Amino acid sequence: MANEPTTLAETTSLCPRCLERVPGTYEDRGDGVHLTRTCPDHGTTSRQVWGSRDHWEWAGEFGPDFSTDADEVDLTVENDHACLAVVEVTSDCNLSCSYCFASSGPGGNHRPTAEVVDLLETVKSEGGPRPVQFSGGEPTVREDLPELVERAREMGFEHVQVNTNGLKLATVEGYADRLAAAGVTAIYLQFDGLRPATYEAIREVDIAAEKRDAVEACREADLPVVLVPTIVPGTNDDEMGDIVEFGIENADVVQSINFQPVAHFGRYAESDGRFPLDEVARRLAAQVEALAPRDLLPIPCCSSYCQLATALKPDGDGGATALTQFLDDDTFDSLSGLVDEGDWMELLANTTAGRERACSAAGCCGGMDLPAGAADLLDRVLPVSITGFMDADAADVERLDNCCISVPTPDGDLVPFCGYNMTTEDGDYALRNRHDWGGRPAVEAPELADLDVDDPPAADGGDGETVREEGD
Repeated sequence: MANEPTTLAETTSLCPRCLERVPGTYEDRGDGVHLTRTCPDHGTTSRQVWGSRDHWEWAGEFGPDFSTDADEVDLTVENDHACLAVVEVTSDCNLSCSYCFASSGPGGNHRPTAEVVDLLETVKSEGGPRPVQFSGGEPTVREDLPELVERAREMGFEHVQVNTNGLKLATVEGYADRLAAAGVTAIYLQFDGLRPATYEAIREVDIAAEKRDAVEACREADLPVVLVPTIVPGTNDDEMGDIVEFGIENADVVQSINFQPVAHFGRYAESDGRFPLDEVARRLAAQVEALAPRDLLPIPCCSSYCQLATALKPDGDGGATALTQFLDDDTFDSLSGLVDEGDWMELLANTTAGRERACSAAGCCGGMDLPAGAADLLDRVLPVSITGFMDADAADVERLDNCCISVPTPDGDLVPFCGYNMTTEDGDYALRNRHDWGGRPAVEAPELADLDVDDPPAADGGDGETVREEGD
């Protein structure tokens, strides 16, 4: 007979069928931590959200403590402490991937330029010109993307990322230089691995060589790259160590790595259960000699259950040292308390501002004392992080209200990124389709040889409906 679940904590959750607010309970069910909730219309649902109770309790010690009145929280709550604002400039894309937050594909529409500017104004009005990321769809299919970047920089945004699959960077000579000249500060490059089979499974086309070419183009343009692998269990979870090795080998251009275990948003090929952050950390540490699971520390910005991170110092011979070995838990907790919420994304992206903030917080500019030589290691590091986006399986309203990644909407709101993309088990978005600006469902992607990344398909309207294969 199975043991009875042990209640660990209570919260306010969402029903994964209808996304209505319901009481939630975190429970130890013997195989990890589950989030259990009961909806009056759809019954009881329990999904595993963490692999180990011990790790879940350890991560929770890093805070932050929530003081939110969950009854007053709304998915469209203004979020003026966000570290990063994601600005979607198109629903068009030159791929139609198996996994896509936005369910985008060829044939979408570009957001009007005036509306993009309005969204940037919303970001400024809700907390100042924090880092922004142009996203989509695939933003590089817009011919005027460099001009949009220039406009953002003129508005005072100092850190402007472009979230891209890299095809145009790889195939259009001089395009990386155009983005660099416009003021792009980092390329947020979809980079799922090194094997052709990985891209065939996740992106439905072999673009492994193009990923390397995109990195090389950015190197030549002196344009920093953040590698962003979507990690799917059984597909590319065994490539995480190889991706870190690639990042170390290309540390002159690769600025950081952000692993993103697959979440069940928008379009996804199938749902075989969640891939808990602690399990991702264990598998990554098993593949990287320099890492132990404990080196991936919880980032207490939105929630210590949203992101784990470390920083690697390449040794010049293909190896690395994890800087977190210099920190015990209490020291890290103290140091992280000195970092403003708005600085975390800069730190993890390894920008100049982030490095300056790390230096200040770590004490090499006169603050706390660290072991001899530790401050010098901050000069050139490779941050490695794991971000666990919150889908309906793991919906926690209190964490959602404290989200540090936001999306500006035409209503003048900043909404939590995970709330904006959250979808029901039937594939209906919570917020994304509330503002129809001409998006359309994804269609079958053409072969790579047929892609014309310099002349995207003409925008022709569409109904913005979600297309997704059935999950569980």
